[in-house]
Amino acid sequence: MKGQTWRLAVTGIFIVMAFIGFWNTLRYWTLSGTDRQKMEEIRPGSAQELERKAMRLGLDLQGGLHVVLRVQMEKIEASARVDAVDRAIQVIRNRVDFTGVTEPVILKQGDDRIIVDLPGYTDAAQAENIIGQTAQLEFKLVESMENAGLILKKIDSIVVAAGKTGTESKVATAGAESKVKDSATTRDTSDVFGEMLKGDTGQVADTALSEGETPFTQYLEPFLYSSKNNTPWPGYVIAMRDRGLVERILAMPEVKRVIPEDVQFSWSTRTDIKAAQSVYYLYILKNKVQFLGKNLERIKLGRGQSQEHTVDFRLSGQSSAAFARLTGANIDKPLAIVIDNRVESAPFINSKIRNDGQITMGSSATIKDAQNLEIVLKAGALPAPVEIIEKNVIGPTLGSDSIRKGLISSIVGLIAVFLFVGIYYRLSGLIADIGLLFNIFFLLAIMAGLSATLTMPGIAGIILTIGISVDSNILIFERVREELRSGKTVRASIDAGYNRALLTIIDSHVTTLITAGALFIFGAGPIKGFAVSLFWGVTISLYTAVIITKMIFDIRKGYQSLSI
Repeated sequence: MKGQTWRLAVTGIFIVMAFIGFWNTLRYWTLSGTDRQKMEEIRPGSAQELERKAMRLGLDLQGGLHVVLRVQMEKIEASARVDAVDRAIQVIRNRVDFTGVTEPVILKQGDDRIIVDLPGYTDAAQAENIIGQTAQLEFKLVESMENAGLILKKIDSIVVAAGKTGTESKVATAGAESKVKDSATTRDTSDVFGEMLKGDTGQVADTALSEGETPFTQYLEPFLYSSKNNTPWPGYVIAMRDRGLVERILAMPEVKRVIPEDVQFSWSTRTDIKAAQSVYYLYILKNKVQFLGKNLERIKLGRGQSQEHTVDFRLSGQSSAAFARLTGANIDKPLAIVIDNRVESAPFINSKIRNDGQITMGSSATIKDAQNLEIVLKAGALPAPVEIIEKNVIGPTLGSDSIRKGLISSIVGLIAVFLFVGIYYRLSGLIADIGLLFNIFFLLAIMAGLSATLTMPGIAGIILTIGISVDSNILIFERVREELRSGKTVRASIDAGYNRALLTIIDSHVTTLITAGALFIFGAGPIKGFAVSLFWGVTISLYTAVIITKMIFDIRKGYQSLSI
């Protein structure tokens, strides 16, 4: 009875742990679309979090996302091109790992291409944000309002001059029409100014502006104000429909010449909604990089004072002192957080920041935006810009028909094994079936707990495990039969049967474990999936065949006969 107690206790603990490990997978697999929507409404990001914790199906069973990237070698120095693709693969692999996608396929193709296959991943836009971002995070100061005003005034003059020297009538028309900012209209005003700017502007001179003549700044609505003294800073709201026009004006050679080298115009990373219309933000920044994002540590998600999403970080050592000097010298000024030359946000510095800081996401940012930024910051920057040249959401690579047939054959095979063992070994066979059920349950729980991806090779590993487990029980039962035929009692036959079969069972399991270990170490992709399920399946089989079934048989030691 003493031996039974510890086996019951250990098995009970394993069952509880298995339920805990399998719980998230069970919830995710039984989650309907409506339930998922309700979860997101109650707590944004909770459904995505549950998905990360659950066991996923592989590319062959569920499909996923196929992305082909090209590393833009021409944009980096020749000395950095030698291992740029390999380093990009490592950064992308780190980023994918942070998303929770298991068993991704990331391969080098040719000299400058990378193939990324993400099983179970269907959000192409999010994948593009995570994988494709160069993620050069920089901190820059916003230009003073006085200097920004002078630059904008010069740009207004150039646009006026362009109209007078080129297509004066079109300027007048464009100016008149541009004042009509009906949000319902769908006309692209960039077409009007685009035609105007097609003229020969090489001879455009700075022209004095008439009162109220603001052909460029009329599209810029100030929004960046210090809350302490209501001082304006050069941050502007631009209607989405006007972005093309503003960009074309800023791209004029004459306009570029009046923008000092230490000043840059930068757009926001995403759109926002203002007065029921989509808008962008445009900032005028000092070009000098004040601080680099590579100095950030302990990056994690957070919430700001207004419950907006934030990415919190910590600084240490010299970087902390440098950031303290920067923030201490610019209190009450906005500090732009720039990612790949786009402004994530421009919060005002309220006090000197030494160790802990916070990247405040815009009001339109979602939890996904915050998570994406967290991932790219943690994984680091790509060594060179990459462009996505192909992205497809693909279905199961095996095809639905193959999967259906595979599923049916697996179920039929499992039922046949259960029936054969139950019929051939009668009541003892049913005990072996119970051991098999525990084997499968524990294996799925461990794979779920490890957030593994279930692929067809993984299922093959599970089926092979079932065969090994059945073989162990047959070895034990045949030894027990031999002992019973020799005239021993039921108690003596069970003990002798297990003892005689134990070494053989251990030998066969250990050799299989060595094989599984070799496959995992030297294999890749589906081979690793097969190795994982085989390794854990064989390990659990040893426990269920020797401990759990023995525990049940020990109860039957008091019987005079044994159904076997």
